[in-house]
Amino acid sequence: MPHAEAVGPADLRKLTEPGITKLFQPRIFERGRAYFEEGRVLRPVVYKNSIMAECRGTMPGNYQISIDISDNRFIASCTCPYVFGYCKHIAAVLYAWIKRPSSFKDLGNSERLLLNLPKEEIVEIIMDMTRYDPDVIYVINLRLTPVRDLPTFVSRELHNIFSDETVDYLTIREIVKKLEIFREYAADLFRSGRSDSGISVIDLVIEAVIANYTKVDDADRLMLNFFIVALELFGVMLPGISDEGMLRSLLTRTLDWYMDAEWGLENPLNEFIAYRSVKLHQSQYMMDVIELKRDDFKRSFMAAGWGSSEEYEYIDERIQRLSSLRSTIQAGSRGQ
Repeated sequence: MPHAEAVGPADLRKLTEPGITKLFQPRIFERGRAYFEEGRVLRPVVYKNSIMAECRGTMPGNYQISIDISDNRFIASCTCPYVFGYCKHIAAVLYAWIKRPSSFKDLGNSERLLLNLPKEEIVEIIMDMTRYDPDVIYVINLRLTPVRDLPTFVSRELHNIFSDETVDYLTIREIVKKLEIFREYAADLFRSGRSDSGISVIDLVIEAVIANYTKVDDADRLMLNFFIVALELFGVMLPGISDEGMLRSLLTRTLDWYMDAEWGLENPLNEFIAYRSVKLHQSQYMMDVIELKRDDFKRSFMAAGWGSSEEYEYIDERIQRLSSLRSTIQAGSRGQ
């Protein structure tokens, strides 16, 4: 799973080709450069320290790419199914930014124009946007919801997004698009200094994906890829928490996610928890918590006996899962 990468310059406009090349496998970067040269980067925009674009891939429909630099960290997401690092579509958009920044429409210019418009005209523009893309309503409602009401609002909207009993591969792209709106808003809250609110939003998004993943036909791994990027954002937020009690509470929560995750989501969570535990100097704490949870499962294991084979297998798998995570954290802390 890719983590947010250190890139050096805190300003998007100071990125260089040698600097971005290091973010990709050589083969991936070369394919991204070829995509740029073939004119596959579409509708690129820039706003402050973020760039967004679409990229025409090999599948029907364009992929959505979002790239942000925050606190000298590079965070990027793409709606393609690639999960082994940053993809060729992200490489293509970054290369386009390095080679042809003038092709990116600066949303800052639009912002300045909007600031000088009468309220009535702004409302008319927003309503036009909603007609062209109904998902804009999520953005509007998020912005209009008071911070204190965000958890309730986000929980309700996520429930509606996952309301179908099953989600086939034809509709999953639309769901990921909606989830990306919530992820982006959490990132905006974090960038504006409202870390607690940003964490509360991305926490709910991650929890919703874990709770509903077993009913999703994620053959193209679009949801898995989004999940990894959402975890990435959550991880970037954690170092800013000065209260150790709160930090440990959130790390313990990731352990609960790990125990609930199914169908492969547990794998990026294993790596995420191990990596963040070491980076945040919480390795021993997390190993102690894991040991307590493992003891609880061992007692349940003994109580289950042979009465229910499914329950027995479930408990045994969780014990092994916890043991694997503890070993990974331990190995990471030794190598620090």
